[in-house]
Amino acid sequence: MHLRPHARALLIYATLCISALAWLGLICAAPWLAANCQFTLSLLLYRSFSAVCHQMPERSFHLLGYPLGVCARCTGIYAGFVLGLIVYPLARRVGQEVMPARWWIVAAAVPAVIDFAGGALGLLTNTFFSRAATGLVAGAAAAFYLVPGLVSMRFRVRRPKSFDSELPT
Repeated sequence: MHLRPHARALLIYATLCISALAWLGLICAAPWLAANCQFTLSLLLYRSFSAVCHQMPERSFHLLGYPLGVCARCTGIYAGFVLGLIVYPLARRVGQEVMPARWWIVAAAVPAVIDFAGGALGLLTNTFFSRAATGLVAGAAAAFYLVPGLVSMRFRVRRPKSFDSELPT
């Protein structure tokens, strides 16, 4: 199947949106499942998310009495990424392959770095709000780099050569 570049870009964008929403949904599904006595599935999700987050309950938002699958900062990053994806087509053409200048992503990450470092060094006390808000900014900015990056990769399905065509005659 050969898609025109714009159609391929829209397919990549739609796939990314669906995947990001599913990821965010799974973050919320972990506590929902636990609250509904589906402990095996809930534990499976919590264990899966432990690969990407420390999951400290005291640094996590709670839903139905259980912590979300990831901490407040990670929740902010993933929610920000979804928001960035929603805003993306309003700010840029989906098929555009050129990424914004690198300093934008650095500028978006600086508040999270300051919040993290300030808390780690005891210079300031970060809160759920500061962790989530700084993660939200970084996550939203990441969408503006990932979309054009994936679009520029030009995912193409190549037909494999048949084994028979490689045999000597």
